[in-house]
Amino acid sequence: MKHATLTIVNGKSQQFSAADAGDISLSLNKNLQHQLPIYQAQGTVAGSLPEADPQPAAQTQLPATPKEVTATWLSSVLGTSIRSIELTKIQHGTASKLFYTVTYDDDSHAAEQRPTQLCLKGGFDPALVQKMPWVTSIYQREVEFFKQIAPTLDHMSLPRGWWAGSDSKQGIVVLDDLGVQGCTFGDPRAVWPVSRVLAGVEQLAALHAATWGAPQADYPGFQTGAGAVTDTVVLTLMQTFDAVVRGPDRPPVPAYLQDQARITAALEKHYAIRNPAFRCLLHGDARTGNTYLDAGSAPRFLDWQMIHVGSAFHDVAYFIGGALSVEDRRAHEWDIVDHYLDTLRKLGGPVLSSRREDVANEYRKSFLAGHGWIMCPYEMQPRECVYAMAARYAAALDDHKTLELVESLPDIKQDLQTS
Repeated sequence: MKHATLTIVNGKSQQFSAADAGDISLSLNKNLQHQLPIYQAQGTVAGSLPEADPQPAAQTQLPATPKEVTATWLSSVLGTSIRSIELTKIQHGTASKLFYTVTYDDDSHAAEQRPTQLCLKGGFDPALVQKMPWVTSIYQREVEFFKQIAPTLDHMSLPRGWWAGSDSKQGIVVLDDLGVQGCTFGDPRAVWPVSRVLAGVEQLAALHAATWGAPQADYPGFQTGAGAVTDTVVLTLMQTFDAVVRGPDRPPVPAYLQDQARITAALEKHYAIRNPAFRCLLHGDARTGNTYLDAGSAPRFLDWQMIHVGSAFHDVAYFIGGALSVEDRRAHEWDIVDHYLDTLRKLGGPVLSSRREDVANEYRKSFLAGHGWIMCPYEMQPRECVYAMAARYAAALDDHKTLELVESLPDIKQDLQTS
């Protein structure tokens, strides 16, 4: 990767060579209070995030490109005096992740409490945001998760968050750089062993049990039903369905899963009849690509951009279907569902059985969430990931006769937004 260098001293730009924004170093002299808030460390609440509104006087909106992330801005939001930041890596996806090494003005003051390796996550790819304007709403949604929900999840392990804020065009969270802590990240191309998936559904059960049965009014920023971000994203993908699904170099799937009219009707009906008996707060995009393994190889969830109130089995089916090989899913999925339900009960959730027809049906029809990979454009996810995930979900949709099940159910609207 080529390097670009931007040096800022006392607010004045001195040098910039922009062959590629692969490595940006920023330096300045400021004197701010050494006060750095911590909200959560690996599942242990340790305070609260600061308010998200303070911005440097010269900067009226949040940074939208890597070049706009300065030590001045980071000093302002973290409440400590930063001498320089070095951008060491950029990862672009639906959201961008910028990784920084941070040097503080006073290395002797409370050094053990201040992070030197940070990850900034948000909308730092202007071309993607211009092409898909709706992505801004999911960056903002993740901000609200870290501000409102994360501090309340006593039984979930989460990365430590240092700041989260949004404006009308952006949403940014500042987190620990997990890579330097010995964590490894999920790869959708690789399947997981059954033991790891069992541990993964325990984390989902912790989220669901903590929020089970909560009415939509308790989470006004995480709407479900008409207008929900998750439903809207999937239905937006339907607008390019034929061009993508029937386009060149796409994963081979059964012909009926390429029928736009049938898939649209099934999705709309599924959204209308989700069972409110299973209502809770969801991760919303619970796949291995949104996970990491901690230093002890335990699976943990990342990327809370699609969090919403909905049916718990959206998370469960989507996670199981994408994480396991087709063969392992067929052999072990109901044991994993039972383990999830047992963990849910132990953590204060309801007593449910996979042998109940409504439970089994909700799980089976929730595999429709996986169809998003079949119609996922390569601008959103790499080709190799789309091929791997589309094949697993196509097999699950076929095995569970998901479309047939949804089509056979009564057209009775179940409102997840009320009690």
